[in-house]
Amino acid sequence: MLFKPSKRARRLVAVDETVLKINGRICYLWAAINVDTGEILALHASRGRGIPNAIKFLKMVLRSCDGKPIVVVDRGPWYRWALDRLGLTYFHESFGERKRIERKFRFRELKNRTKRFYNNVNLKTLKSIEEIATAVAIAHNLVRIGGGEVILT
Repeated sequence: MLFKPSKRARRLVAVDETVLKINGRICYLWAAINVDTGEILALHASRGRGIPNAIKFLKMVLRSCDGKPIVVVDRGPWYRWALDRLGLTYFHESFGERKRIERKFRFRELKNRTKRFYNNVNLKTLKSIEEIATAVAIAHNLVRIGGGEVILT
């Protein structure tokens, strides 16, 4: 992991995922953001978008949370069961707080970059997609809120 946000109490966390098509293959990039500060808390790339992926990602998010925050999600069917299983309070929202991920993390900008540069950057693996997204997240967190501890591995 290239970055690790400080573990602290988080009131409200927005979670979302987006579809990326890299070299003709579909993958999903998951992101979580602290609604109050705009800090990106976790990123994960996967080939699927289902309950096991949601559980894995939500556990990653909880590593940066002291306690259990309220989670804002869209109506993706994979979220309800995963959130219930992890004992998290949540609510569905299509716009409002959840859309902060779209605005702050700029999924659309990341999609455009991966489309434009896939011939010049090795984007053939999920790890490489996570590395590019993580670089964007590190810059975002350092510039936006000065948060997170940078760990080089």
